Amino acid sequence: MGNIQKQQTLERDDYLRFRLPEALKERFKLYCYLKGITMSDTVREMIEEVLRNEDLEKLLQEKLLQEKLRDNSE
Repeated sequence: MGNIQKQQTLERDDYLRFRLPEALKERFKLYCYLKGITMSDTVREMIEEVLRNEDLEKLLQEKLLQEKLRDNSE
């Protein structure tokens, strides 16, 4: 078994719970049904897309700078 297969075998799904207005949930559910995809797969793909399009290192540096400036102003 290759390293990638071992890694995928060891990787477990976790749960993420969040609140949505009922009407939005129902529209999303209908959208997924019409596209023939699961809600979980769709949310997973959306999250992956957001993370692909963001520079997390840059965001972290900006956050650390903001916190440092806030701490210095207190």
